[in-house]
Amino acid sequence: MENKIRNSILIINYFFLTIIMIATAISNINKSTIIIFLYLIILSLYTVKTYFAYNDKRASFSFCVILTYVLEILITFYLQYYDVYFLSFIVLCLIVEDVALNLNKKASLLVTFNVYIISCIILYIKLNENMPFLVITMLLLCLLYTIIYIIFFLIKYLFKQNEIIDRALKDITIKNLEKENMYKNLKEAYSKVEVVTALKERNKIAAEIHDTVGHTLTTVLVELEASKRLMNKNMDKAIEKLNLAQGQVRKGLNEIRSSVRVIEKGEDALDFFESLEAFIESTEKNSDIIIKTQIDNSMQIYKKAETVIFSSLMEGLSNGIRHGNSTAFLFKLYREETQICFSLEDNGTGSPVISPGFGLRAMKNRVIEINGEFQVDSKEGEGFGIYITLPQ
Repeated sequence: MENKIRNSILIINYFFLTIIMIATAISNINKSTIIIFLYLIILSLYTVKTYFAYNDKRASFSFCVILTYVLEILITFYLQYYDVYFLSFIVLCLIVEDVALNLNKKASLLVTFNVYIISCIILYIKLNENMPFLVITMLLLCLLYTIIYIIFFLIKYLFKQNEIIDRALKDITIKNLEKENMYKNLKEAYSKVEVVTALKERNKIAAEIHDTVGHTLTTVLVELEASKRLMNKNMDKAIEKLNLAQGQVRKGLNEIRSSVRVIEKGEDALDFFESLEAFIESTEKNSDIIIKTQIDNSMQIYKKAETVIFSSLMEGLSNGIRHGNSTAFLFKLYREETQICFSLEDNGTGSPVISPGFGLRAMKNRVIEINGEFQVDSKEGEGFGIYITLPQ
């Protein structure tokens, strides 16, 4: 949008400069060569300024740019000797428009003031015989330059505001992508913790099965060997040893079946507090946030409560990162009389009005399903807090 407007202004300026050059040359046909030559210099200077304004923003107040304005003003002053119809004032108006659009406020005002002084000198040279008309013309010219300056200064201000908005939108887009990435990392961290902890637990169960089978088989072998030796000496003792061996085999089979059921159903496969700590550690690492914890590991927590706690922690961290711009959290899990207490507080932006989204509503419903209590609290600039109590 900005480039389109700038290009349109550029085309209009070139058009006016060309028309003024032709008109001035025609009105002074004897001096047309020098007039065209001087106007071509002005056009060249204007092109140089335009190049710097478009391609090097830092050069908007450089020496060469200011020099081009000075040269343009001086050449225009010289051209007034050939200017019968005051066409050179249009060139001065274009200079005022150009400085308002491309220079900083201080420099543009300085150049505009000098343009006005030169204009007054030109008017005095041409109209000194009619002082009342001269004064009125000077005042009108001052008003004209002021209007032109204000219009193009406001256009430049709009350009800057659009640039700020574009930059802000880009920053917001980048931040949203970063937050989405953090949320993705959060979910991945939770999944990895589940898998790794389950594998560790199953390896532990496999080791227990190995030890159980090894111990059982060793005991059975001893009993069978003893029974074999007692066959010819004491049949009752031999049968007793066989019964003991049979009992050991049954016991071993039951233990193996029990372990296999745990693996198949996933019951008690995860150690809750280890999983919780591993998840928090992984989240800190992947999402570049700080999570301070106060966890009572001695509590007995039933399966449904574990699920509610884990999902609430994950959703709370996710909301804090994505919506509250939070970088630090305080997570507490403790026992208070016959209740399990959960609290998660962050250092985010907070909000004076809380409008629960899908995540918070789902969290509340899960808490209510197991007869718990759910509460949130937030103030603008003071972060967000989630507080849950569950029956133990």
